Amino acid sequence: MKKVIYNHYGNIDELQMSEVEIPTIQADDFLIKVKAVAINPLDWKKLEGQLKIVTGKKFPKGIAFDFSGIVEKAGSNTTNYKIGDAVFGTLNAMKGEALAEYIVVKKETICKKPENVSFETATAILTGATTATYLLNRSKVKEGDEVLINGASGGVGIIALQLAKLKGLKVTAVASGEGLNFIKKWNLDCILDYKKDKIADKREKYNAIYELAGSLPFSKARHLLKPNGIYVSTLPTPVDMLKAFFNNLFSGKENIIIQAAPTQDIFKEISQLLSNNMLEIPIAKTFSIHEFKEAYHFAKKGGVIGKVVIVV
Repeated sequence: MKKVIYNHYGNIDELQMSEVEIPTIQADDFLIKVKAVAINPLDWKKLEGQLKIVTGKKFPKGIAFDFSGIVEKAGSNTTNYKIGDAVFGTLNAMKGEALAEYIVVKKETICKKPENVSFETATAILTGATTATYLLNRSKVKEGDEVLINGASGGVGIIALQLAKLKGLKVTAVASGEGLNFIKKWNLDCILDYKKDKIADKREKYNAIYELAGSLPFSKARHLLKPNGIYVSTLPTPVDMLKAFFNNLFSGKENIIIQAAPTQDIFKEISQLLSNNMLEIPIAKTFSIHEFKEAYHFAKKGGVIGKVVIVV
């Protein structure tokens, strides 16, 4: 089978197509025939070695972790799913090897795909919906609270603003370019253009700030938080994690860094919202598995609205 791998940390050109054996399954495993894979910024952060303190020095490594597909084989001890079921799910984000024709998964990491949702949409929405659900729950916001979402037209931001509005929050969204026009459809309370508006100079105060773009560090955002306000970042580096520790000790504000993994409860919530057409994610562009380098170059250059998906 075909699988995209890399043998060294480096740039996107380190990625290569490899022919490997179809993996075997154990009694508790499912073999998934992959139909679509979503690209996430964490993919190239790992590829570039930014997280090698976590990802280690063992090669070759695969890439990507969000996927959708069809159950090809089911282990003798498995339940919940049968051969032929359409599912979507995620692998361990730090070990992700989803960009392949077949992968092996456990039942905890997959969910049945709603019939009204395409394979491409199911894989595109997963990390955004998981992360957005987790960050809203973690910040303990309630109806009427005011939140600022920096990076509101990205893969996580688009879902976060939809979930925030469903929860009755007052949402200030920060975006630019085409993203500004796209997010207007959700009738947000305030929309800011980060290329024109100086976010750090605003007088408004927020119950929570969600940093999804990497352009509003805690040091520039903490004065925008209300007392007991929470700053949540989804873009961790080892340095950020260390800074967060000291920020929480001395700043009087809470600085949280998250890397969310879906639980079955989150899967069910996302699936229900999708089934009821209450969540959407734009797909910026799709590529075939043979165009994997083009796909990653396109995604990394930025400026896209929504997600880039590779069809396997």
